[in-house]
Amino acid sequence: MEETYSFFENTYALLALLFTLVSIVLAIVFSKGKVKKSAAAVYGVLAGVLGLFVGRLVYCAVQFEFMFYDEIGNFAGLTPFFQMGNGRVNMGGILLGVLLAAPIAARITKESTASLLDAASLPGLLLYAVLRFIEPLSGQGYGEWMENESLWFQPLCITNAWGDWMLSVCFIEGLLTAVLLIVLFCLRKKAAQPGTLFRYALFLFCTVQVLPQCLRCDDVLFVFIFARVNHIALALVMFFAHLITLLKAKKRSLPGKTVALEAILMALGEILCIGTIFALDKTNLPDLLVYFVMAAALAGMGFLACRRIHKEDQPCIAD
Repeated sequence: MEETYSFFENTYALLALLFTLVSIVLAIVFSKGKVKKSAAAVYGVLAGVLGLFVGRLVYCAVQFEFMFYDEIGNFAGLTPFFQMGNGRVNMGGILLGVLLAAPIAARITKESTASLLDAASLPGLLLYAVLRFIEPLSGQGYGEWMENESLWFQPLCITNAWGDWMLSVCFIEGLLTAVLLIVLFCLRKKAAQPGTLFRYALFLFCTVQVLPQCLRCDDVLFVFIFARVNHIALALVMFFAHLITLLKAKKRSLPGKTVALEAILMALGEILCIGTIFALDKTNLPDLLVYFVMAAALAGMGFLACRRIHKEDQPCIAD
């Protein structure tokens, strides 16, 4: 069984590399009129390298004792960091690395950071969706065991290595991203300002991915015992992305009261999102009720953020 998994994981790694290269090519092709093709290529390569590095860094930081100490507690050095077959790469860290790569690439290529991010938004989402669809090859992407035999069908469920039917969380994430990709493709020509398409993509991506992260039952990274690293990362990205938008809007005359009100509302949504993770693990509240509250909080945050993004893209709209 281990040899079989090793083969499939190697297949997943090769396919992931192939699709990453394809997404970079697509970003270069669709960068026409936004940024130089050479700039898109530099950003694509840099985003791939930094995304992999930071994603690995986050995983190893959370799993430090497991990764860098042997069975008897002796420090084994930093070599395991570079052994990709040992452990995994964290998705939240990948997202952070991709974001950090943008201003670096912009400085190197003398292009606008916002324009680079716009050019990469759709290819990036397409890559994420594809990687989620092929994730079972890596032995990951599963949710809970499904007892109801009437639900034993793809793409809702997939079988694991032992033939058990499990909720296919990876397919759910991929399908949600595919729907988001279609929406953004339709919105791409309506975005008037550089960076608008990216802000829509980033915020809506985080919004639709938070809840599925709670359904995962595979090698999920946890902090503070109950909190999933990806869940926390996505929620924080949502908050800070909106805060940055508000601060930029304030410089262009948005009233301070509006900034404070929207920041407070977003913070309340964050508290609800993180609180529901705690509720799932530490209380006896019905899971469906908790998921409903989480979905409602995410919907409210999504509406608030998209409303602000739209207003800042069309400065003539008054608050």
